[in-house]
Amino acid sequence: MSHFSNDIIADNIISDVADLNKLQVMNRLSNANLKKVAAYVGDGDIVDYAKDVLMDQMFDNAVNMPGPHG
Repeated sequence: MSHFSNDIIADNIISDVADLNKLQVMNRLSNANLKKVAAYVGDGDIVDYAKDVLMDQMFDNAVNMPGPHG
């Protein structure tokens, strides 16, 4: 079950990534995720895949950020 704050985080990330061009997406990927995208051999568009990877990266970073109480 999802928490409303996680839904808001995910919606904001989706909106932010949708506004990025291809170069901006690639520049924001971590080194590990850039390698993951470079190894992509799927049938779909690699930029769409890169955006999905970036959204996962950004969501993980956001929910793992320590709160005010540690």
